[in-house]
Amino acid sequence: MVGRTPQELVEWFDRKIQEITQQEGGKSAIRMREGYCKQLMEEIYPLSIFASWQFSDRNDVTLQPVIGSQNYDVLITDCAFVPPHESKLEITLALGDEYLKRFMIQKEGWSPISGYIEKTGTKNTGIHLTPRLGVRGLEDYLDKQINLIGQALEGKLQKEYETNTSLLIIFEDATAFDETDIKETLYRFIENKLETEQTRFLHLYLVSSPKRIFIKWTPNNTSHSY
Repeated sequence: MVGRTPQELVEWFDRKIQEITQQEGGKSAIRMREGYCKQLMEEIYPLSIFASWQFSDRNDVTLQPVIGSQNYDVLITDCAFVPPHESKLEITLALGDEYLKRFMIQKEGWSPISGYIEKTGTKNTGIHLTPRLGVRGLEDYLDKQINLIGQALEGKLQKEYETNTSLLIIFEDATAFDETDIKETLYRFIENKLETEQTRFLHLYLVSSPKRIFIKWTPNNTSHSY
């Protein structure tokens, strides 16, 4: 894919989503991550969120998604430097059973905002989804997110990356809870985790899929933001 400024990337993604949803079966393809929509929603959508947050309206930065088996997903070129500064971004998801919500919307036309969904059966025998309604406590939610983020992070820490590579982790938000409580807990988790791990990542970004929570961690730097 070609390199685009942050605003161009966001506009391109929005246009592509609009084009797909206007086609027969398009909404279903996006919801169930079918074909090209898998890459669109799992790589380009997180990148569009990141672009809006991290670079705002800057037009001297280009973001180029890279397809292939290399150990990064995006090449970032910052032309504010002379010569331009290049860095890389790896994207990963820590969404757990979020797909069950999409699956239930696909099958039933709705999905519970709180609680969880129990899945039984197989494709051969027939899949059954049972919503378990109820308000999940903040502590339970945070325990689940810390576990998912920790698993995603641990997998990436085992790999070799160039020193100019950052990691972006997308996680599922719970809008029923105050964002400050979530940010502070996740920030402390990352701080404690990376104090005891060797990481070569330039930055670590935690971003919630509903675009509400943004955390930036830079190793050996006390000016972290969240």
